[in-house]
Amino acid sequence: MFDGRAFRTWPLILVGAVSFAGLFMTLAMMGELVFEGRFYMSRAAVGIGAGAFLGYVATAWLVRPPSHPD
Repeated sequence: MFDGRAFRTWPLILVGAVSFAGLFMTLAMMGELVFEGRFYMSRAAVGIGAGAFLGYVATAWLVRPPSHPD
C-alpha cells in the first residue's frame, strides 16, 4: 500500500500528517456531536488528532528510503 514515494520529502510528509490529523480530529468532533449533542473541540479530539499526526510521521520515518549523499 505504501512505498517510499509517498514520503519522499519532509515538507510533503508534514502536509500529509497535518491533513491526516485534521481528518481524524474532525471525525472525533463528529463523534462528540453524536454523543454529546455539540460539535466542539474536546481534549479527546485534540488527543486523537495529535496521535494521528505522530503516527503518520512515525510511519514516514520507518518507510522513508534512506537518503544517499552524493
